[in-house]
Amino acid sequence: MSRPSTSSDSAAAYASTSQLVVTTEGTSISDEEATRRFEELYRAHYQRIVTYARRRTRSANDADDVVGATFLVAWRRLEDLVGADEPLAWLYRVAYLTLLNHRRDTEKTGRLTDKAAGEYSNPVATIESTVETRDRLAQVVGAAESLSEMDRELLRLVAWEELTHSEIAEILGISRVLVRTRLSRARRRLQTAYDKRLGGPRSGGLDRD
Repeated sequence: MSRPSTSSDSAAAYASTSQLVVTTEGTSISDEEATRRFEELYRAHYQRIVTYARRRTRSANDADDVVGATFLVAWRRLEDLVGADEPLAWLYRVAYLTLLNHRRDTEKTGRLTDKAAGEYSNPVATIESTVETRDRLAQVVGAAESLSEMDRELLRLVAWEELTHSEIAEILGISRVLVRTRLSRARRRLQTAYDKRLGGPRSGGLDRD
């Protein structure tokens, strides 16, 4: 599935490919209005969903599949999306669930390889390339790899997407209280794993929000 471009014409064309889906599912808004709303949401949130997918997949094709599936669901469930309190969080949740299914599929078939692991620039490369900084970041990445997928996702949503607890709760389908509790535990586990890699607790530790 190829990734649609960010132009309004492409958004309209993308919507038109699923025109019959909207009609047969009995939406209460006209086709013209549905397309207009979809284009607005597409233009507003497309790049954020692309970035979300790229940070969590190993190749361009995998990211394209996640983005394409996310916006296909958005079109098919347009009324739910338009009526959502936080449309972006709604899209993030769809992308999150799509990624979970994608990972299960790739684990079963073994199709996902490391051949495109370097296709997207590593965020580490954008930081000042001092030996100390690179070593510290490598230790943080290594520590994060020892955490559960849920812990890593919580930390990514805060650090990369800069989302609030309410938005994260909607994406993961849990309460804000549970987000706060799990995030606190994830940070502690990350700190513990980081300290262990360095041979014991260090003064200052990891930076916190």
